[in-house]
Amino acid sequence: MYNSRILEVLFTLFKSMSVIVTFAYILSRLNSVKHIFADNFNKYEKIFLTIFFAVLSILGTFLGIIIMDAYANIRAIGALMGGILGGPLVGLTAGLIAGLHRFSLGGFTALACAIGTTTSGLIGGLFYKKYRNNEINFKNGFLIGAFALTVEMIIVVLFSRPLAQAVELVKIIAIPMILSNSLGIAIFISILNKVKEDNQKIRALQAEKVLSIADRSLPLLQDGLDQEAAAEIIKMIKKESQVDAVSITDKETVLAFTGTGEDHHLAGEEIKTEASRRAIEQKKSILIDNKKEINCNHQGCQLTDAVITPLKIENSVYGLLKLYRCNQKITVLDIKLAEGISNLLATQIKLAKLSKQAELKSEAELKALQAQVNPHFLFNSLNAIAASCRTQPRQARELLIKLAGIFRRTLKRDVYQITLEEEIEFCQDYLSIEKARLDKRLQVKWEIPAELKGTIIPPFIIQPLVENSIKHGIYPQEEGGQIIVSAQKKGDQLQISIEDNGPGITEAKIAEIENGNNDRIGINNIKERLHSVYGSNADFKIKSAAGQGTQNIIKIPSEFLFERRKAN
Repeated sequence: MYNSRILEVLFTLFKSMSVIVTFAYILSRLNSVKHIFADNFNKYEKIFLTIFFAVLSILGTFLGIIIMDAYANIRAIGALMGGILGGPLVGLTAGLIAGLHRFSLGGFTALACAIGTTTSGLIGGLFYKKYRNNEINFKNGFLIGAFALTVEMIIVVLFSRPLAQAVELVKIIAIPMILSNSLGIAIFISILNKVKEDNQKIRALQAEKVLSIADRSLPLLQDGLDQEAAAEIIKMIKKESQVDAVSITDKETVLAFTGTGEDHHLAGEEIKTEASRRAIEQKKSILIDNKKEINCNHQGCQLTDAVITPLKIENSVYGLLKLYRCNQKITVLDIKLAEGISNLLATQIKLAKLSKQAELKSEAELKALQAQVNPHFLFNSLNAIAASCRTQPRQARELLIKLAGIFRRTLKRDVYQITLEEEIEFCQDYLSIEKARLDKRLQVKWEIPAELKGTIIPPFIIQPLVENSIKHGIYPQEEGGQIIVSAQKKGDQLQISIEDNGPGITEAKIAEIENGNNDRIGINNIKERLHSVYGSNADFKIKSAAGQGTQNIIKIPSEFLFERRKAN
């Protein structure tokens, strides 16, 4: 009699347990929640785990069998696994929720089952660290389940009345429940361990491919990421990732594209997809899972799915890496690989910039010395001071102080950053000496809003342009020379302008200067340093026409501008 009832309960619970385990396996295969079964959790993921395992426990109650006004069930699987995977708080809470649900169903074991389910969740939580240390396998999972269910059977006997009926119930359900719940927990543990093993394999494969790309791309990025370097790098990425197409962009345009669709996805085109703009704004990876979001108007385009990852340098986005597939979903490996390569490229671009800045440091300092302390400047300054000694001794003293200040700043200036106000003060010292020589032939107007004076800019980008304006714009005039130095915020950019009313420059001469074929003081260095610090986000232009003066315009993206904190 007992044996047949025990076998009937055991068979029913095994069937129910297989439903729970199958559901868990299917869920663990879904990319959207797969990482939850392998990683450390934030508070939102812990809330998800609590709800998920509470629901799983409640489902275990409904999948049970009613016997002697009680439930033979697999409820402990959810509560215990909640504790093992999420920790004591998750297990205790999930068990309590499922226990309260069981209590609401009534029966002479209602209180005992509520206590027992909560206890199972807590017991699972006690083994949380062992699971994190990979010490729980199929065998250990089975033993933990057997221990928890044994404790639950004891609780049923202790807290259920009448006692004789509780003992009779436990004789029938103890073995089926201990075996089915323990086996379910052991299989669940195996599923989780398989997910962790798969993730480790994905990371290992991703690391191998990323390191291979790193080794070959580093020489290409020594001068930064341009179209030529991008074209070579994406060929490597496509070969290693085996996706259908790869592209790299900056924040506005496509730098390079290779693979399916390269006949109409061309370098130099503007970024088209809304997903790309979201990736830049949100600074995180974005998935595309339909052809419409690719936003390609070419009728024969076969690209349907993509992962877009930003190239993040500190707190800003330099550009995007995109991996495409045709009629095939983006895999977890694709995502991990794209993010790994993006981080690698961003790091290498940053290193290339730092290397370029270090290389330009000596050049910048040399040009600064040549511009500020060259024999002509020193000779002219001393002549102006000497001429003032007898008639205007106070002015001579002030000019000597200004000249000393120029030397001091030249020797001690921070090559990497300086405030706009400090750069203006340096220019004013320089102009004080020039004005003493030119007198009324030189008038200077400053249009610098107070709120912009604290912004950070590369040093020595204004004074060389002021010196050029004096040399090429003011000297040729007999009177009425004027220089206007201004700064203003325009949209998302800081615009600095140095303008003179001199004889101007022809279009041919401007083209020659912008192509680097010139002897203008500091212009090449300014352009190189702007490009080194800000990439394609900064701009330098010369506007002029014969007889209409010259305007030098520097544009710096405002996202790079920060207030310098004053020392206490």
